[in-house]
Amino acid sequence: MNDNNKAITAKDWILKLANGINPLDGSAIKEDDIVNNVHISRCLFYVAELIDTIDAAEQKKSRRLRGYDQAFNISAEDLARVAIYEKTSISNLTKEINKFIPQGMKPLSFATILSWLVNNGYLETVEIENFGNKKRPTPQGIAVGISAEAREGTNGPYWAVEYNANAQRFILNNLYAIIES
Repeated sequence: MNDNNKAITAKDWILKLANGINPLDGSAIKEDDIVNNVHISRCLFYVAELIDTIDAAEQKKSRRLRGYDQAFNISAEDLARVAIYEKTSISNLTKEINKFIPQGMKPLSFATILSWLVNNGYLETVEIENFGNKKRPTPQGIAVGISAEAREGTNGPYWAVEYNANAQRFILNNLYAIIES
């Protein structure tokens, strides 16, 4: 029996017990049995909900992997080896981090880092005239070394967000929290 089938069976049996039914033979459990205590029954219903939550999280994780053997992870030793530059973009920092993952591991996405920076108040999305919605550092982001400026490129103007050495170290120091989010 695989883990998913075990979880389904466990949830089924727990719900039967919570409802006063013997999961082995389907008979009603005696009224004075401890399983029919309202506090025990509520705990059993709660555990059944936890099984659903864990199962949903596992399904979400497996969808995120899509063809990879394992989710992104990096050792502290490899993290310490990531090159730090005077200034760089988030995509270049992500490429530097991904140099240390083994084949078959899902690479880190720069969107994961950006999402964490936004959710934790270091970046915000603002409407910038002639540029549309763009990420810009908040005062908290500026304090850790994130900067932004308008630039002129071969395809016209664009908005650049850069991360100085302190900001890159900040991201690397928080990488485990970032990948858990």
